[in-house]
Amino acid sequence: MSQFNVAYLGGGRLDAPFYPTKSQPFFKGIRVEALAGSTVAIHQHTIDRESELISIAIACSRYDDPDNWDLAINNQLIVESIYTKELPEGLFFMVAHQLVPADIIELRYKNESGRAKNVYVNYQFLTD
Repeated sequence: MSQFNVAYLGGGRLDAPFYPTKSQPFFKGIRVEALAGSTVAIHQHTIDRESELISIAIACSRYDDPDNWDLAINNQLIVESIYTKELPEGLFFMVAHQLVPADIIELRYKNESGRAKNVYVNYQFLTD
């Protein structure tokens, strides 16, 4: 006889934060201007409702090899030094980051090239 067992998740899903608890999608788009000669462009987004951050997408009007970006929630770094590629990029988080009103998401675009560009960011949230 085989000792093969089948396991089922209690409740049918993974517990938070590895599985979202909210069900309504909400997208927030921002545009950040990186000025010529400036080595950093910072944008802060203040959360206005209970939500879960599940992914981010980022694109630039110009791509330069040394440019990269960080993402922090309430000053806790969750993404560090992601270098820009020649195409827009999406990053799906492995956990649903629980957010409450007044939490702050900070995007730090490190414009190491110093060339002017626009940075386009979409945050994907789930809410109630």
